[in-house]
Amino acid sequence: MSRLFFTGLWVCVVTLLSAYSAAWWLVNGSLAKPATEPTWEGLQYVKTEPINVPMIRGGKLMGYSVLELVFTADSTRLKEAPVPPELFVTDEAFRTIYGDDSVDLDHIQRYDLKAFADDIRQKVNVRLKSDIVQDVLVDQISYFSRDALKQ
Repeated sequence: MSRLFFTGLWVCVVTLLSAYSAAWWLVNGSLAKPATEPTWEGLQYVKTEPINVPMIRGGKLMGYSVLELVFTADSTRLKEAPVPPELFVTDEAFRTIYGDDSVDLDHIQRYDLKAFADDIRQKVNVRLKSDIVQDVLVDQISYFSRDALKQ
């Protein structure tokens, strides 16, 4: 009989210690987020409408570049903005692609998308006189030649 009593007591002690250890580990252990880790709270993703940019070289229409962008912005600053920043992002993307003579459609090469996105972010924030736009992401980019549009 005493053996059964001590076995039951041992099971209770082990159960209590394991529950306490598990709770302590959840609160203070490896599952807790470090305080130095950056958070994405308060950021809002805004997708722009598709942007159609005519590619004109030597006075001739060569085709169209079509791109969709997504940008991240602080949600509180986005609500306080006097004008929607997506209009400025669309405008800067159009101006950048339309005015870029370095894109040779006959000898197409990789386009530096990081520099493109950083340039748009910087120009939009200068125009808005605030750091509203945090990052610009390319959702989709396509090129349709004039010959492909005829078919």
